[in-house]
Amino acid sequence: MQSANPQLSTHPGPQTGGLGAASSRGALAAGSRSLAAAAGPPATVAGSTVMCTFIVSKKKQKVTVPGIVGWSLLETAKHHGLLSHCTDSDGDWNYVGFGEGPVSAEDHVVVETSFFEKLAPMGYQERNILHAEVYEHLTPTSRLATCITLTKDLDGIQVIVPETNPNLTNYM
Repeated sequence: MQSANPQLSTHPGPQTGGLGAASSRGALAAGSRSLAAAAGPPATVAGSTVMCTFIVSKKKQKVTVPGIVGWSLLETAKHHGLLSHCTDSDGDWNYVGFGEGPVSAEDHVVVETSFFEKLAPMGYQERNILHAEVYEHLTPTSRLATCITLTKDLDGIQVIVPETNPNLTNYM
């Protein structure tokens, strides 16, 4: 019995060059294997992770955790149970953060000098928040963890989370 749809036919025909559907699938699979081999070795999680060290002054704790390239430093910290009270930037719109960039200096960190030079430039919103909320505690390498996007260049980054950071947990 022949299918009404020529694309679904299992019988030899012009669309398969005289080969059955099973042979056609085998040829496609062989073709995709050669493409995969030409692309190089498969991507691994290890190839997209960076190690991040957080020195949490308030808890007198030093923790080194893996982070994923493309995540923010704050996402990495929260994923590992650190800085869980902080608000992410550019999140979904809500009455607290409105999804408009960084919203507080709760995630203020002091970045090790050698890594500070590898960071993207500070945006005006980040600068405004740091100057408004933690001006007395700013250092030349102060940044907001939510505004630091991890790259392979930041593997081994070390940051201090000052105990003077504001905690707005009770205000929400």
